[in-house]
Amino acid sequence: MRKINWPTSLFLILTPPAALAWGGYWLANWGLSLTDAAIMVFFVFATGMSITAGYHRLWSHRAYDAHPLVKFFLLIFGAATFQHSVLTWSSDHRRHHKNIDQDDDPYSIKKGFWFAHIGWLLTNEVEKPGFENVYDLEKDPMVRLQHRYYMPLAIFACFGLPTLVGWAFGSPWGGLLWGGLVRLVIVHHSTFLVNSLAHTLGRRPYTLDNSARDSLVTALLTFGEGYHNYHHRFAADYRNGVRSYQYDPTKWMIRTLAALGLTWNLRRVPRERIIAARVQTEKQRLLARLPEAHGQFVAALRARFAELAEALEHSAQRLGELEREWASWTRDQRRRMQSMRAELREARREFRQLHRTWRETLAALSREALPVPA
Repeated sequence: MRKINWPTSLFLILTPPAALAWGGYWLANWGLSLTDAAIMVFFVFATGMSITAGYHRLWSHRAYDAHPLVKFFLLIFGAATFQHSVLTWSSDHRRHHKNIDQDDDPYSIKKGFWFAHIGWLLTNEVEKPGFENVYDLEKDPMVRLQHRYYMPLAIFACFGLPTLVGWAFGSPWGGLLWGGLVRLVIVHHSTFLVNSLAHTLGRRPYTLDNSARDSLVTALLTFGEGYHNYHHRFAADYRNGVRSYQYDPTKWMIRTLAALGLTWNLRRVPRERIIAARVQTEKQRLLARLPEAHGQFVAALRARFAELAEALEHSAQRLGELEREWASWTRDQRRRMQSMRAELREARREFRQLHRTWRETLAALSREALPVPA
């Protein structure tokens, strides 16, 4: 049972037309100066990253640890998004992961695209759960302080701070409009797309057990949060775009801060677990499509498929163990371990060969199967 949340509803409904009207009037009369554009870009990325790197990956999933200065920045600019405090945001998000696609999921896509995108914010649960699922975050005095003074902090960070920055560069009203109001609407709907579009558009390479999907389009619109199927399979990984070429600026920022000594304990899922998840998902998808007819032929295909899957998972596990052992050695130790290098090269060669055979077999089997939607 839910009831309308009038303050939030009016705020979310009125800010987009206000931004459009004021922004349009400003552009028609003065255009967009380089200063105003720079202020908007800075605040878009500072506040957007504070949600993805801070509210989401740091606090909701504890995917890494951060220096107090980094936490301070993320708490201030996170408040500027008007998406509630870390405690409230993380509590809702952990409920989402625990109950994904079920009735207790606060923004379940099963209730419709627009409900997941914004509708759930326009109403309140009559009996909203407490903060039992974020007891670990309540131990952090900085998080408690942000929660206690959230509203005045949000008003200042969202509207006062960009106005002051604009004033420092000779454009206080431009700072308020472009760094405050317009930026607020952009970041709102960028974040909301993770709840809606990321459960609608894309593929499911890591798990078929929920609606989360991987999509470059969604990643481009959400600061790298679009690899959502991977995230729901491995939520504690600090990366969403697990592959090096995947667009994930949040991952790159966390990694850059780690190089500066400002973040540490970056949690990464071992390679073999990622490969195993992909193999199991591909196997589950393909075996469901193979016809039950042709008796022994299909049985032989299934047996060969299972054999290859087991070999590939074993190879990936061996390679992952060797890579982690190799990474733990010092430079001098590595120089003395020529045999280890040879074994590592052989493990990589074996893995690549098995993975190539796997893909070729998968393609061959897929041609024997009935086509289904991605």
